[in-house]
This record gives sequence, C-alpha cells and structure tokens, in this order.
Amino acid sequence: MLRKLMFVMPLLCGLAMPGSAQNCSNASWQGIYYALLQGVVNGSPYMELDKINADGVGGLITNVTANTAGVISQTTVNGSYAVNSDCSGSATPGGTGLSSLSFQLTDGGAVNQIMTLTKNVVVTGKAYRAAPYCNNAVLYGAYGFITANGTSPTAGFANKGQFVFDGVGTYNYSGVENDTGTTTPISGNGTYNLSPDCLGTMSSPPDSKVFALVQGRRLLTLDNDGDFSSDTLEPVYNPVVLGQFAFGGGWYSAVYFTNANKYQVSFAVSFVADDGTPLDVPGTGSSTTVTLPPLATAIIEAPNAGSLTQGYVSTQLPPGVQSYGVFRQQGNTVQEAVAPLSSALTTSVVLTYDETQYVTGIAIVNPGSQSDSVSVSAVDTNGKVVGTGQVLLPPYGKTETTLTNIRGLTGLAGKRGAVTFSAETGTVAVLGLRFNAGAFTSIPTIGN
Repeated sequence: MLRKLMFVMPLLCGLAMPGSAQNCSNASWQGIYYALLQGVVNGSPYMELDKINADGVGGLITNVTANTAGVISQTTVNGSYAVNSDCSGSATPGGTGLSSLSFQLTDGGAVNQIMTLTKNVVVTGKAYRAAPYCNNAVLYGAYGFITANGTSPTAGFANKGQFVFDGVGTYNYSGVENDTGTTTPISGNGTYNLSPDCLGTMSSPPDSKVFALVQGRRLLTLDNDGDFSSDTLEPVYNPVVLGQFAFGGGWYSAVYFTNANKYQVSFAVSFVADDGTPLDVPGTGSSTTVTLPPLATAIIEAPNAGSLTQGYVSTQLPPGVQSYGVFRQQGNTVQEAVAPLSSALTTSVVLTYDETQYVTGIAIVNPGSQSDSVSVSAVDTNGKVVGTGQVLLPPYGKTETTLTNIRGLTGLAGKRGAVTFSAETGTVAVLGLRFNAGAFTSIPTIGN
C-alpha cells in the first residue's frame, strides 16, 4: 500500500487543486454580449437592456436602452474594463447612471454577473454572449415568461404564461394576469423582427418591447412603450432532430426516450420524408404522442421490411428527457450504431472527418419552414481550406450522401480535418456516420 501511495502522490501534486487560479484575462470577455439589469437609480426604479461590445483588450462600447420608471432613453457610451486572473473584474462603462461596475465571469466567459459600485445606484443583472446567428427564422417555438410591476413602478401587478414564435415574424401569447389581486386570463398575438445583430422588437399594440436573443436560446426583453417591466424568457422545449431514420432494404431504425424527471411528461414525435412531407412509419404513422411516467422509457421502431425508405425524426423534448437513435444494417452480418439527436436551432455545425481509410456519410436537415441554402467548407488538419460546396434544401427537407459526393469536396479523399455546414437564412442539423467496410459508427458534431 505504501508503494502505491508513493507512486500516486507525484501525480496528485501535478494536478490543479480546487481553489487554484482560473487564469482569466481581458481576452476572456470578448465579443458581443447583451445585458439585462434592474434596480434603483437615484431613488427611481430602473431597468436597462444593453448591447455590449467587449474588444478583448479592455475596451467597451455599450448601447444602452434604459427604462426609468417607464421613461425610455437611449445612449451609446465608451468605457473600459479589467479582468483579474480569478475571473472577477471591474468596468467603467459610463452608462445611464452606471459609472462603475463590479463583475464576475462564469461559464467560461459566456455569462457575466454584474453589480454597480456607484453612489445612489443599486443595480444588478447578467450579460450573456449573443446568439451566433440571428434572423426571424432562428426564433421559433414556445418561451415561458413571468412579469412583475408590468404597468408602473409601484403597481401590484404580475402575469405569467408563454409566447410561441413561428419563425416568420409573428407570435401569439397566453397566460394569466394578477392586477392588485384580481386575476384574469390573457391572450393575443403580434409581430416581431430579429436583426442580424440579435437585437429585435416585438409589437402587440399598444404593447411594445425590445429584446435580444442570447446563447442558450434565452430572450432578454424590456418594455419600451411607457410600461415598466423586463423579463428573461426561457425556452419551454428543446427542438431536436434525428437526422437519419431509414427502414427497409436491409435497414432498421429506432429512437429511444427516457424520462429522468419525477413527474410525467408528454410530447409529440413527427417523422419527415426527405422532401419535407410527412413520412409514414409502419405501425406508427407520420406522428405520435409519447407519454412517459417518471423514469419510464419508450421506443419507436421502424422495421426492416420492403424497399429502403429514408427520412428523419423531429420532436421537442421536455427538459429532463434523454433520447438517442439506433441504426441497424442487416446483411451477412449485423452492424449497429447509436446516434445522438441534434439541436434544430443551430445555424452552423462542425464535423470532424477522416477520409484516409474511411467514408464519411452525412445527413443534412433543414428544420425550418423556408427553403434554405447550406454552405459547406472543409479544411485539413492544419486548418487550410481544401474544398467548398453548397447544398439546397426545401422547407423541412433533408439530404443524405457521402461527404466527397458533394460538389466541390471531391478533393477530401485521403485527407482528415473538419467541415463546417452553415445555413444561409435559417438553421441546420447534421448527422455524421463513419463507415469502414461493413462497420459504421456515428460522428459527434459541434453546433452554434
């Protein structure tokens, strides 16, 4: 036992112990962020939505939309910041009454926890890195909200419910309102516009908001119509796709779902053909509802019967539900691979390829309701571009092929590297499969 301890101790000495320095610097806060702050400024209730451009070397440009007791003001200010090695820091952005800030970077710099250090100013909030790509098509699905003091700084008012965005510029909302103890249902609809910089507007007259889409699909909103409220809207579901679902012609596919929650959940699962139309799965149909009690598991199977049929699976998973797909090829031998489901909200996807002794199969899905063009750019192991191409997809459409069969990528044969798939106007999901003779396995992807 002593000899084992003597062997292990030098290894432990070389490891970073909890509480060691985090080695942050000004470069840890870099890029476009949106911040939602609220509190009191010189005795008045105060909120603001900021667009912050941190240059990575200590400079800030901040576009401020402030709501002071329902009065809107806008300004652009320059400032500076310094990040300590433990990821804490300070800033002097010079915003509306916020001349000095203290902050703490978290999540690898993706989130910044902010507090004011100015006399007569008590304001706190968070800054989130902007979503990587924005337009109306990127914003769709259901978001939950809760609002307090929604009509004036002192009103006894709250409402809660959800917004549902359609991806083409309109939304509806529903919920319940409590106005000084009187509760009533609320509902309505409106329009929205999301700019490429991830800042947008929502309008349901007479109500109007400015908002920002940030990483994690959150929406930061601020009233700009004379009311006094701000919200952080959280997505209700996680839209995902299994990019390949093939059956017949020697192929079997299945998708598994497990509910890790302590409560029952239900959700719809749809099957879509490559041309974007409903795909009929034997014994299941083109859609079904999965209901899972706590810790329960369900499986949907597509048997190997008849000629080859291909499509994909689309669903919105509740939080706490795990899912994956299984492909089985049945010939002289049986080969099987497990594949993850991919987010339907990514605008670009990176996949690692190896065409030295293997073949890379890909399935590219357009989850949106508009036709889209997906650009494809491949680099070698040194990051040098070795091929570019383009794939056109109809609404809700999909294609499956090998990587080198894409026009412009034939030069990848014999190479290794990474390939990026980027949607021109909407979102894209990609599944990779690596084949070697009769064996195959899935390839993980990184989405933004």
